[in-house]
Formats: sequence, structure tokens, C-alpha cells
Amino acid sequence: MKKEMNNWMLFLGFCAVTGVIIAAIVWLYLKMANVGITVIWDMVPKYLESRRVETKYYTLLMCLVGGLIVGIFHRFYGPYPESMVDSIKRVKNTGTYPYKKLPVTVTAAFLSLFFGGAVGPESGLVCLLLGMACWAMDHFGAGRQTMEAYLHNNPYSAKGFVFQQMLKGLLAAPSHDKGKIEWTRPEQISSGVVAGIAGLLTYEILNALLGRGLSVPHISESEMSGWDRASVIILVLVGIGAGYLFLIFRRLTADFFRKLRDKKLDILNAVLGGLILGSIGSFMPMTMFSGGNDIQAIQYEYLQYTPYLLILIGIVKLFLTNVCIESGWRGGHFFPVIFSGLSIGYGVSILLGTNQILGIVVVTAALLGTMLQQPIGALVLSVIFFPIQEIGWMIIASFVAGCIPVPQAIRMNPDNKGFIYNISHMNLQKRLPKK
Repeated sequence: MKKEMNNWMLFLGFCAVTGVIIAAIVWLYLKMANVGITVIWDMVPKYLESRRVETKYYTLLMCLVGGLIVGIFHRFYGPYPESMVDSIKRVKNTGTYPYKKLPVTVTAAFLSLFFGGAVGPESGLVCLLLGMACWAMDHFGAGRQTMEAYLHNNPYSAKGFVFQQMLKGLLAAPSHDKGKIEWTRPEQISSGVVAGIAGLLTYEILNALLGRGLSVPHISESEMSGWDRASVIILVLVGIGAGYLFLIFRRLTADFFRKLRDKKLDILNAVLGGLILGSIGSFMPMTMFSGGNDIQAIQYEYLQYTPYLLILIGIVKLFLTNVCIESGWRGGHFFPVIFSGLSIGYGVSILLGTNQILGIVVVTAALLGTMLQQPIGALVLSVIFFPIQEIGWMIIASFVAGCIPVPQAIRMNPDNKGFIYNISHMNLQKRLPKK
């Protein structure tokens, strides 16, 4: 019994090392995204200015270069990274994720981020996490088989030597007969928990020592008046309207760029997306990039802008995010959309003379609810950014917007008929007699 426990502790140590490796790779991915942006959009322009080189058209030029590189890359390697929905569907349908393609996925995500694309890092991050999780599970099996083989042949093998052989296996493709490895439920849970805890600790240590690769700023709470509470109706309607704008922009850009994709003009597609991005970004820089870092900036600088400009920035960001994604600058849309919600929320709250925190909370939650047609998903995303004390307003905005059906022509997922329909259909199926 003691020997079996020692062997299992040896295996859990292997799982912990695997979790550490995954955390380090994820941290490096997020850090490299920021480093690339800093080099291209901060260090290089400063160097050129120090050499008295004209940088007036630098933004447009870099976006065109980025579009050309993105287009060529996709021509050879395909449309990467996959959207979060497609990635999750792939895992559900196949039970795994092709982690051998992660270098291509990560490179594609970097290209869109480095050159100023108005897309978030979350698509590439989800692909990376899913791929590394499947990689870990395969290596768990290979590592356990290696351990059992050595200890079966020589029960007195040095634990250090066996552990070293298990770690060496991480450098090669996993090769084991999954059918010969019997996993109990407690073993599966304990190995996953150990790897997860080790990974989380490693990620936080790296953040503390070397800085965060992805910062999620939290908005502070504030007191509200009677007028603030009464203005919620207007703010929810504004958020719903912004959500509809996002969906309309998505449909228009998808239809436009699909025509070029159908003609195999992927490079022209991406260059045209870069031209639109660079042309607008030259005059409105905050409409570029994922918006993650700009959320912190706009939180403290919004009073420097007119309310109409704040609203315009938010709307243009919704447009550019769709332009980038549909033209081949693939990435996530959550961070840009949340930034748009904040920008529009600040602008509308100033016009109404209402509490700014309430404005951004309600507008953003309603925007997410309309876009996703999933109130719970919109609520979860809102809680990440906004003070938990405002959760009541988040619930109201998310569920009101998320429960209003969106026309099929502009839905993000045409098969998603809305939250109310899905719930009622689910209840109806439960009541029907089983065949």
C-alpha cells in the first residue's frame, strides 16, 4: 500500500511539472503579444523620429505590411487561429485538439495582434489552452505507462531515475496504448487538480516577477442617485442598440469579404482589411488593437474626450473588429467589444448627466447580452471587469438584452434562436415521453 502511494505521488509530481510547463507557455504567449506590439508601435517609431524620419504615414504603412503578411500566411497555412466556438466544437466532436498545429495557431494570432488588429488575444489563447490540455492528457498516459513499465521490470528502480525518464518523454510525441491504461475517476481528478494548481501558481509567480502579459483592470464602484437608477432604461436600450450595430457590421463585412474569399483572393482580403484599419487608425488610434490596455487608459482619460467622440470611438471599434476578423486578421472579439461598451457607456452617461460607472456597466452588459444571446455568458464577462457591487445592474442589463430575440439574418450563430427559446425548448423536451 505504501509503495503504491509512493508511486502515485511520483506520478502527481510529473503532473505538476506538466502544469508548470503549460503555465509558462501561456504566460509567454501573452507576454510576447505585448512585446511585439511595443516593438512595432513604440520602439520603432521613436527610433525613426530620433533619426528625423517622417512617421506621418507609419500607421497606414504598418497595417498594409501586416495585411500582406497575414494574407500570405493564411494562403499557405489556412485560416488560423480558429474561433473559440469552433475550437470548443472540435474538442466536443473529436475528444481532442490537434496540438501539433499550435505553432501555426500562435503565429497567426501574433500576426493580427502585432500589427494593430482590432482583435483580442482570446481566440489564440483558447486554442493554446485546449491544445496544451490535450497534450498534457496524452503525456499523462505516456508518463504513467513509462513509470509502470520501469517499476514492473525493477520494483527497486530509483525514483529519481524513473522520474527523469518520464520527463524525457515530454520532449517527444506521446506514444502509448491508451487502452492499456486504466484510469479511475479519483486518479483523473487528482492529476488534473495537481497540474492546475501547479500551473496557476507558476503563472502568478511569473506575473509577480516579470509582469503580467494580460492585465484585466477592475472598475471601482461609486454612489448613485435616483436619476442614475431611472436612467438604466435608456442605458440598456443604448447597449442593445450597440449590440445590434456590432451584429449588423458583422453581417455586412462577412458578406463583403466572403466574395473575395470565394475568388481565392485571401491576400487582397487581408491587405484591404489592413488598409481600412490603418486609414481609420491613423486618425483614431484607440480604435486599433485589442482594447485591453486601452480600457485602463480610457478609465482615467475619458474626460479629455467629448462624449460624442467617445461614442464614435466605440462604434468605430465595433466596425473595425468585424473588418479585421472577416478580412483574415483573425482573433477574438470580446476585448474590443468590452472596450467599445466602456467608450460608448462613458459618452452616453456624460450626455445624460448620470453616474459614469453605472453607464459603462449597463451599456457593456447589454451590448454583450445582445451580441451573445446568452445572458449568463454576458454576466460572467461583465463580472470580470466591473465591481461585484454592481452585479444587480449587470444581471438586469444582461438578461433584458440577452432575452430579446435577434433576427436570424444577423445572429452570430444562426442556429441560436435566443435564450428564451432555448430554455423553453429544453423544458419541452424534458416533458415529452421518451421513445
